[in-house]
Amino acid sequence: MTTYDNTNKGALFGNTRKREGKKDPDLQGKININGTEYWLSAWFFIYDKDGEKKRGINLSIGEAVEDKAPAKSSNKFADMDDDIPF
Repeated sequence: MTTYDNTNKGALFGNTRKREGKKDPDLQGKININGTEYWLSAWFFIYDKDGEKKRGINLSIGEAVEDKAPAKSSNKFADMDDDIPF
């Protein structure tokens, strides 16, 4: 079976957490640039050019996905790391 190579490819999905009245992106996803995954956001807008309505899109490439990974929590309950005996 061949492995899918997603280098220099990405995907955007509708933002299901968009808040009313906020400037949240219309689309969010990830993009792989030269082997590093980045967060990707997009906003749609309409503008007037030469008397005609045009559609545009703004893209923002964010931090590398690894940089935004949740920090490992300090284990406050180290005594609970052992296996459950039953």
